[in-house]
This record gives sequence, C-alpha cells and structure tokens, in this order.
Amino acid sequence: MELPIGQEIAKRRKDKQITQTELADFMSISKASVSKWETGQSYPDITLLPLLAAFFDCSVDDLLVINSQLTTQEIKRIYQLLKDSFETKSADDVLLMLRGFIRRYYSCYPFLMQMGLFYLNHWDLLPIPAQVTRTEQVPNNEKTVEDQRKYYLQEAVKLFELVKTNGSADLLQQASYYEAYSMLMLGQAEDILGVLGNKTPVFLPVESLIAAAHQQMADGSAAETVLQSAIYQYVTVLLSLLTNYTLLLTKKPQAMEATYQRGLAFCETFDLSRLHPVIMLNFLAACLTTFAVQGNSARLLCALTRYVSLLEKTEDPYLLHGDAYFDQIESWIDELELGNQMPRSSNMVKKQLTGLILESPLLQPFKDQQSFTELFQRLQAVAAHTADDTHGKEETR
Repeated sequence: MELPIGQEIAKRRKDKQITQTELADFMSISKASVSKWETGQSYPDITLLPLLAAFFDCSVDDLLVINSQLTTQEIKRIYQLLKDSFETKSADDVLLMLRGFIRRYYSCYPFLMQMGLFYLNHWDLLPIPAQVTRTEQVPNNEKTVEDQRKYYLQEAVKLFELVKTNGSADLLQQASYYEAYSMLMLGQAEDILGVLGNKTPVFLPVESLIAAAHQQMADGSAAETVLQSAIYQYVTVLLSLLTNYTLLLTKKPQAMEATYQRGLAFCETFDLSRLHPVIMLNFLAACLTTFAVQGNSARLLCALTRYVSLLEKTEDPYLLHGDAYFDQIESWIDELELGNQMPRSSNMVKKQLTGLILESPLLQPFKDQQSFTELFQRLQAVAAHTADDTHGKEETR
C-alpha cells in the first residue's frame, strides 16, 4: 500500500471541480507533476504542502490521511524519500520532514526503529542544532561536529528506548542492539555493558529449527529460504567480526597476517566482491589501517590495491541482492523493513569510503611514495566522480 496523499489531492481537486492544469498553474508546477502525485508515482515536495492545504482550505494533516500504523512497504518508501531528499533539499527541510513523520507515526514502533537508524546513519548530514550554534563561534570546528553527533544520537536513543518499552519481543532485541551501538558512538562504554551484559551470550540460533519444521510440513522451498537467509546474515556478521578484530591486532603482526589471509579467503569463497562489496570494503579498510599502524608497507600496498579496485568497480546504486548460490533470498530481502536499500545512499557510501582513506592521518606518510601515488590518484578520481554526481543532482532541483 502506498501513501495516499495523491488520492486525497485527486479527491479534493474533483470536489472543487477544477482540472489538473488549473491546480498546476496555481502551484506553479507542471500538469505532469500533478498527474504523478495523483497516480502515486511521486509525492509533493514537503515545502508545497502548506500551499496545497491553503488551496483546498484544509490542514496539512487533512492531506496526509494515513493510518497510524505503516506497512513494511510504506516504511521503505518513507525511508527512501528521506534518504533521497538530501540530494534535492536543504538539511533543515529534511529534518523538518523527518520529525513530521515521527510525530505522525509515533505509535508505529517498526517505523520508529527505522527513524532511529536514520538518525544513526545521517547525523552528519542533518543541520547543526540551534543550541550548538549559539555556543560555538566556528560552526564547523571539531567540538561543534562532536556536539552535533551527540545531539542526534541522543535523539536516536530516545526512539530505541521507546521501541524497547512498547514494541514486540523481536523489536526489543533489535532496539537494544542499536541503543548500545548509539552508546558506543557516544563513548558510553559502561552503559553498553549495562544494556547487553559483559560476556558473549550463549548462541542458540533458531533458523535450523524453523527450517526443519517447514521440511516436516513438506515445504522444502520455505526451508531453503530460511537457511539461505540465515547463512547470508551469518556471512556478513562473520566478516564484520573479522573487521573489528583486525583493529585489536596492531601489536600482533602474525595474528594480523593470518586474519587478513583468512578474511580474503572467506570473501573469495562467498564472492563478496559481488554479493556485498560494502562489507568487503570495510574489511579491507580496517586491514590497511592496521597495516599502516604496523608500518607494514608491503601488506598496506596489497590491501589498498584491492580496496581501490573494488571501489572502482562497485556500481551505483548499491542494493542488497542474492546471487547464483543465494538464489532463494529475494523474498526475504523484500520483507526487510528497508527492503533491498542500504541505510545510506550509494553516493554517500562512496564518499565516506573514499574520504576514509584520503583523509586518514595514518596514511598521509605513504601518499608521496612512488608505489602508492597511482592508487591515491585513482581514489581521488572516484571521489571527484562521486562529487560530480551529487552536484549534478543538486543542479536539477
């Protein structure tokens, strides 16, 4: 089900006995735009809603006649709308839209979970809070950025706490994890242990039991989907664990070399350069960072070469998907709260991945070394291409 604002516009327009052209002329837009609104192909810009409401002599809330509970498809659509809005709207407009959606769906806990994640993934793109700009003379200095991050992460924590208190058992587990992740970013280590405990919990995966139950009921296809989707998730989790582990190995070169080689073999086994290039790039970034700390220029060169090559060939937009091996997971991906989309746009991810290397103080000493020069030039080319794409989209506003 899609957001029905287009249907409401069509209904009110017909009630007033005016044509799409007449409405378009009043709004200073094209007739095609009105047609797309009414057929659900696009939504009105948030800045146009007050004018639309005035034209129809109603409130903005009257136009947004939506149930307090959203379907998975509606949550995907709103998240995508907010994510894409950074490319066409100001940060203030995006925040206004975000907060408006949160107020409207304050009792839809799966939606609040995703909005908490939106804060987590986009805090750096949202406007500097007013209370920060009042106390800081330089808006972009280090302390201001830290205050900005703290402000929006605390907003995320409030949403996760609300979900924990009122959501389902499944949502409670997810909200606890993301609350702890927010606390980690806020430097609240003791609070994390209070939420999650300080030891590895006993691991009792239920997927095998669910798959076995489907098999007993002669539904082999459902069993296969359950196990494939579980394996897919465990593959990404294992590589994430290896990624985090590398950062602990700065003083253990032998363990670091073993982790690097095993990680690469794991990536090759599951073809992660195609299946999920972003998590492989994160692994390589962590490895080359540790190699830089160790002063291991030979291994750093190998890891950076892989990193740049993979970044260059990763196509936009990046979406979650299966492959020839994971050939039964598309339905499972479709049922995820965000579907196949990444939490951040492909452009933002690429910008972050290039900046992670180009701006790293640990890698600055290697930039002028002959063997590294070409790699840094290629990275700069990727960064420039990403910036051009973003600029091009902004010019079409």
